[in-house]
Amino acid sequence: MNGGSNNEQIFLKGERMQLSRKEREYQTHRKEILSAAEGVFAEKGFFSSTMSEIAERAEFGTGTLYKYFKSKDALYFTLIDEKTDAINHLAKAELSRQTSPVERIRRVLDLQFEFVEKNRDFFRIYTSERSRFEWTMKDELGKGIHDKMVAYIKVLTQVMKEGMKEGEFKPMDPTDLAHALVGIVNSFIFEWLISPKPYSLVSKKEVALEIFLKGTQRTERRR
Repeated sequence: MNGGSNNEQIFLKGERMQLSRKEREYQTHRKEILSAAEGVFAEKGFFSSTMSEIAERAEFGTGTLYKYFKSKDALYFTLIDEKTDAINHLAKAELSRQTSPVERIRRVLDLQFEFVEKNRDFFRIYTSERSRFEWTMKDELGKGIHDKMVAYIKVLTQVMKEGMKEGEFKPMDPTDLAHALVGIVNSFIFEWLISPKPYSLVSKKEVALEIFLKGTQRTERRR
């Protein structure tokens, strides 16, 4: 959504659509509720939080929240869905650039680590509560999020294929390489989130990239 003059606008199928005052008000309130929910979830965890606490933080009546989100689960998964959309949009745009595969991966790591740093509270919630929500992956909300992650892996796999074609990567299964990179990135993010000692996640980008591109084995063995 982009701002224009005093009105907000959305883009649908390439066409610019003007939002009415009522729609703008709805979107504003929705954002306020999501922001309040993120703060409450970060402080108390998903299971210990209540809709009434989120309503109080957002300065709305509890009944009003249910006009926007049918349940606390729906509110939580909307947060995940929108954050996933945001980072996937940035990553896919970077992976589609006409630069070398290695450079595209380097930039994606930059974007991902920067995004996580800026949204630390959210990712702490997601990491701590994720295992308790395994059952929801069978539901519509969970499946939608999973499908977006699969779509991202497919884009990343294509970049791996290009890298092999251009001789930048070893001839290996490109999907395995995509999953390996995601695993390395997620490991650095998880360690950063739980570390008692604060440090910059972005500062770990070069290490993560080095591990992925060159591994840890020496190319020449010592005699």
